[in-house]
Amino acid sequence: MDKLFSILNTAIDKFSSHEHLDNILVAKDEYFELTGNLSDVDEDYESRMNGFNYWYLTQRDASAGTLLESFLDVSDTTSDIKDALLNINHSLFEYKGLSFTKKHTFKDILHDKKFHIPQDKFHLQLVKDDIFIARTIELEGEVHLLNDISVLPQDVRSILVKESKKVRKLKDKARDLQFLMAVEKLKTKWRRYGHIDPKKIFKFDF
Repeated sequence: MDKLFSILNTAIDKFSSHEHLDNILVAKDEYFELTGNLSDVDEDYESRMNGFNYWYLTQRDASAGTLLESFLDVSDTTSDIKDALLNINHSLFEYKGLSFTKKHTFKDILHDKKFHIPQDKFHLQLVKDDIFIARTIELEGEVHLLNDISVLPQDVRSILVKESKKVRKLKDKARDLQFLMAVEKLKTKWRRYGHIDPKKIFKFDF
């Protein structure tokens, strides 16, 4: 996993350098238009900025080829690592807690799958039943969570599960992303209006 993070961080550094400054500023405007403005005093500021970095590298202008693809094309990365990086899974997840075999159990709500992470290979702070948006990457049969966890209010679980089923039936990655960005924007709105019942905020009309 360290190797994967190293490559991602190197790519982020490259495409955030001075020569790419104009591009990343435009990308930030695009991203925060989709997800709502982020404040540096938000408790999850760092993880959500990580989310921006991964979107910038792996999803922005995907139809024309992503920045990560162009980076890997000229790298000497092995094929298995390259495949893992090009198949990062962006989704809505639920943390189910530790299993009897002492593995952390997760449900990929959007794609209706379950996976496990060994106890000694998971160091992020989550509480059982947390629902969150993040990304996973799989290498050599092991799934790893990236550090872009965006936790959502548990009160809207049923709403998110229902919408996920609708989106899943479309089998369209672009629509998956549109849904996840919409959820992030609703979370931003909920954070700004914390006195309002989140069920009144998390409404989908796209």
